[in-house]
Amino acid sequence: MTSAVVLFVSFLIFLLLGIPVAFGLAGASILSLLMIDSGMMTQVFSKMFSGANSWLLLAIPFFILAGNIMEKGGVTRRLVDFADALVGFLPGGLSATNVTASMFFGGVSGSAVADTSATGTILIPAMVRQGYSSKYSAAITAASSPIGIIIPPSIPMILWGFTAGLSVADLFLAGIGAGILVGVALLAASTVVSIKRGYKSSIPFSFKNVFGKGKEGILALVTPAIIIVGIITGVVTPTEAAVVAVIYSMILGFFVYRELKIKHLKDIIINSGKMTATVMMIIISASAFSYLLTINDVPSSLAGFVIDMNLSPFLLMLMFILLFLFLGMFLDANAAIIMTVPVIAPVIVASGIDPIHASVVLIATLGVGLLTPPVGLCTYVAAGIANLRFDELMRDLVPFVIVLLTCVILMLVFPQIITFIPSLLNG
Repeated sequence: MTSAVVLFVSFLIFLLLGIPVAFGLAGASILSLLMIDSGMMTQVFSKMFSGANSWLLLAIPFFILAGNIMEKGGVTRRLVDFADALVGFLPGGLSATNVTASMFFGGVSGSAVADTSATGTILIPAMVRQGYSSKYSAAITAASSPIGIIIPPSIPMILWGFTAGLSVADLFLAGIGAGILVGVALLAASTVVSIKRGYKSSIPFSFKNVFGKGKEGILALVTPAIIIVGIITGVVTPTEAAVVAVIYSMILGFFVYRELKIKHLKDIIINSGKMTATVMMIIISASAFSYLLTINDVPSSLAGFVIDMNLSPFLLMLMFILLFLFLGMFLDANAAIIMTVPVIAPVIVASGIDPIHASVVLIATLGVGLLTPPVGLCTYVAAGIANLRFDELMRDLVPFVIVLLTCVILMLVFPQIITFIPSLLNG
C-alpha cells in the first residue's frame, strides 16, 4: 500500500469517525509520512507552518475581526433594516430581506458562516414572529449565506489566489457579477415560494423609508467599496485593505452608531481569535496534506491523466464541478481549496481555461457544500439558531440548492457573467 493510498484512506476514515477536518488532515499526513520516511517529519512540520506564514493570509483574521466588530457595533442590524426598506414590499418580504442582507453582509465579512450567524440571529426569530415556519426561515438564511464567499471580500478567494498564484483583486472583481446572479436568483426563488405559501410583505415600499434607512446602512456598504477600489488602484494590498476595514468598522461602531463599547472588545477579539484559529489550523494541516500529495507525484500524475483524456474545456469544468460538489459534502471550503488547488490549477491552465473564470465557478460550487450534509456548516448554524435538527431543514432547503446549482451552470455556460467586470475595469 503506497503512502498516497494511506493518505486518502486514513483521511476518509477520520472523516467517517467524526474527527474535525483539520485534525483528520494532520493525522492522515502523519500516517502517510511514516510510510515514506519518519525522518522527514521535521521537514513536513516546517512546510505546515511556512504554508501559513504569508502576508496575504494576514487578511483573513482582519476580515474576520471587521465582521465581528460590525456585528457588535450595530452595523448588521442597520444593514438588515436597509435591506428590508429596499425589498420588504415583495411577497415574503422578510425572506427577500434575508437574501439582500446576506448580499450586504457578505460584502463586509467575507465569510458565509459569519453571514449565517449575523443575519440569522436577527432575521430567523423575526420571520417566525411574522408567521414564517421556523424550517423555512432557517433554510433561506442558510441558502443565502454562500453569497458571503462569492461577493468580495471573500476569504476563500484570498486562499485561492494565494494557493494558485492568481490576483486577488481580479478574483474579487470577478465575484461581483457571480454574487449578483446568485442574489437575484435566490430573491426570485424566495418570492415564488412565498407566493405559494401565502407569506406577505413585511413593509410597504417608500422612497422616504429607503432614504432614511439608507443613510445609516450605506455607511456600512462603504466598506466593500473601500476594499475593492483600494486593491484595484494598488493603493493597498488585500491585507492592508482588511486592516482599513477594521479601522473603519471601529469608527462606525464607536463614533457614528455609538453602540460599540470598550467592554465589547474582549469578546470580539476572543471570538475572532477562535474563528481565525479554526481557519489557520485547516490551512496548515492542508498544507502538509498537499505537500505529501506532491511528494507522491499525485498532481503531475493527475494532470497527465486528465490531459490524456483530451476533454473539452467545458467537460473538464463539469468534471471539476462534480468533484467540488463531492468535496463540499465532506470538507470545509477553505480545506478543499488548500488541498485541491495545487493539483487542479496546472490542469486548468494547461487546458486553456480562464483561471479566474474557473476559480469563481468552483468557489461558488463549494458554496453549495456549505448547505449539504454531512458537513453543511451554514445549515448547522441556521438550524442551531432556529432550535432545529439539520435534517428538518432539508425539504425547505432543496429548492434553493437547485437554484444555486443552476447559477453555477449559468456561470459556466456564460463566462461573461464573471469576466465582464474584470475585463471592463482592467481594460
